[in-house]
Amino acid sequence: MSNESFFSAPQLKRDSLGSTPDADTVFHYHALRDFPSMLSRFTVVLLDMNGTFMFGGDRFGPEQDFAATYHALGGRRLAAQGVQDGVLACFETLGVIYDDSARCDSFPAVLETLRDLPTTRNLPENELKLLERVIAEHELGAVSETYAVALKRLAATHRLGVIANIISRKELWLSEFGRAGVLNLFATIVFSSDSRSVKPSRKLFEQALGAIKAPRSEVVFVGDSLRCDIGGAAGAGLASIWIDRAGRGRVASDPEPTFVIGNLLELIDS
Repeated sequence: MSNESFFSAPQLKRDSLGSTPDADTVFHYHALRDFPSMLSRFTVVLLDMNGTFMFGGDRFGPEQDFAATYHALGGRRLAAQGVQDGVLACFETLGVIYDDSARCDSFPAVLETLRDLPTTRNLPENELKLLERVIAEHELGAVSETYAVALKRLAATHRLGVIANIISRKELWLSEFGRAGVLNLFATIVFSSDSRSVKPSRKLFEQALGAIKAPRSEVVFVGDSLRCDIGGAAGAGLASIWIDRAGRGRVASDPEPTFVIGNLLELIDS
């Protein structure tokens, strides 16, 4: 979620590395002089997902062949252009709502949106569900071995949890966590698509805190979006670590994190 304007990049959650293969190889390890003080006072680390430890997702650019995915999932009825138009219309509609902080507790489901859009509302329910699955397949990223190892090392010293914004149903993400061997590392996993809330809504943070049952003073949230992650953590009374992958810094109007790093690996290998 590194860009602040939705239309500046094809990714809904604006992970500028979302389409970059092996994104973890881009980073270099840094020695942080304040590293001992960064995690030493916390017992719980809550994590964002996309752009934090999962990469390669949110593939919604105009170059994407959504029809190929539709056909691979068994779809036959819809023409390629109809699939393309339907997916992009849904994605763009949800993008506008996602950027509206007033809607952070009234975010619609993908299937609900597809049922309402002029381009897709007259389709049979089974076709709408196929388009819903196409969107999920293109939203899903991957947890690389490098980041899986990092999460396991972090779990050896801290309790971990996830608070992640996704627009699709969570099943594919849980499967990816299982494939990467990290599913059992998390004491709680809060996906926005289980409710109508998206970060920076405080509701998602409160849900995770209720499951973790630790004092807020012992919990830190790590994420790459100033608005959604750092702002959301601040609203829940939590310390935060901002992942500034691009090294762009923040402006005065941005939420202020407690710490700043370049990538999650710095928390483990500095």
